[in-house]
Amino acid sequence: MENNTKINQILSLIVNKLETINYALIGSANLYIQGLEINPRDIDILTTPEDIKKIDEILGEYRTKEIFFDESGGRNSFRSYYVIDGVEIEVLGNVNNDYRDVKSLDNKIYVEFDKIKIPCISLAEELNTYERMGRTEKYEMVKNFLNK
Repeated sequence: MENNTKINQILSLIVNKLETINYALIGSANLYIQGLEINPRDIDILTTPEDIKKIDEILGEYRTKEIFFDESGGRNSFRSYYVIDGVEIEVLGNVNNDYRDVKSLDNKIYVEFDKIKIPCISLAEELNTYERMGRTEKYEMVKNFLNK
């Protein structure tokens, strides 16, 4: 696996900065933290429509795109973007996403990774999300990992 030192450092920074926020990692960084052999290019964060504003205040110095509402492709979520040390961070404030349950954060898990506890969405829920999105490659990757 490629050296993910930069991702690990940024994850540590995010966990420290967002300790009072209701959020969880999703996407490839989430899969990586939970043991899949994947090299995340970015970090995706799921939060509430209220907490995306708090995250924006906390990560404001890294902002590359203001919070906006995205209805495209069934997203129905507030989104914002940041770059930390060359790595893009996308934050999703889920309102009524077609693919991800609004209550996903109620079921988040904490994964011990690189000596820190990181809030994550379970692989089972990610599997369901990838299936609903038609993301066959990621779906198969997670399914194969869970069936080991």
